[in-house]
Amino acid sequence: MNQGEITIKGVPVKANRLESGDVNLLFKVDTYDEKESICRVIVDKQYWKNASIGMTDVNYFVIRGKLKACVNSKGIPFISVEAASVKIFNLPKNENGEIDLNYEIPTGTDEIIDISRIVNDNENLSIKRAKDKAIHYIKNNSKFNKPIVLKKESMIMVSGHDQYAAAQELGISSVPVIYVD
Repeated sequence: MNQGEITIKGVPVKANRLESGDVNLLFKVDTYDEKESICRVIVDKQYWKNASIGMTDVNYFVIRGKLKACVNSKGIPFISVEAASVKIFNLPKNENGEIDLNYEIPTGTDEIIDISRIVNDNENLSIKRAKDKAIHYIKNNSKFNKPIVLKKESMIMVSGHDQYAAAQELGISSVPVIYVD
């Protein structure tokens, strides 16, 4: 058995609960030879409970865990991951109701939220140059380079004023955030 660490991002094609209470998720993954394979992710029932509290309309997962190369009873190899970290998101959808699976979530993001939920208690902060730089980055890369940092209880912005201002100017309504105490 070969072990390493892997991050699986995307939407599972199938999910079911095992007898142990753990959750079994199946993801389609691309392989190095441009074929599709199935990756089985086992999520401990406690990780699942903690990750899914208060979540509705979940449509995207970021799971980090231990990689295991396995072989089923028919001798067919498959990838299995024992989840060590689970983050669940409700990504914005386009006008057709589809999520953009090319949407790249900045590392460390805890949640994707509506920008109107953010409290900016320092609107006079001089961020013109940083905002212009963030706008340029978002336009050229079609993604945020970092999440906006918020206080969890009050939703007050701690940092990321440039990302916030850029999102407002570009008319982006859903933004990646990370929470601090």
